[in-house]
Amino acid sequence: MLLSQFQSPNIFLLAFLEDYRMDPSAASPLITISIFDELSGSKGVTLVRCDIINRGISEEEGYKICKGLLEDYSEEDSFGNVHMFNKMPEKFDADKYVEEKERRWKE
Repeated sequence: MLLSQFQSPNIFLLAFLEDYRMDPSAASPLITISIFDELSGSKGVTLVRCDIINRGISEEEGYKICKGLLEDYSEEDSFGNVHMFNKMPEKFDADKYVEEKERRWKE
């Protein structure tokens, strides 16, 4: 399980949830995802850069994680999960979410 933290203006930091639980200040990021949206208004394009900081994961895993995160925020059905987790956590079915992510991961 990974924890995603958004930092303004357009950066996501991802770390292992277990590392964060043990010591939030010492949890080192695995991946950073930077979003460059300067062209979104004029060209309809947003550039994304994913950097693997910690070699605890492979490039393929990093790609899948980045892709999954982008899907969660760009696809309406998937963003419902993000919204539910943030606004109505008591209704969020974590097991169902993990099952869906595992299914997609294997594709």
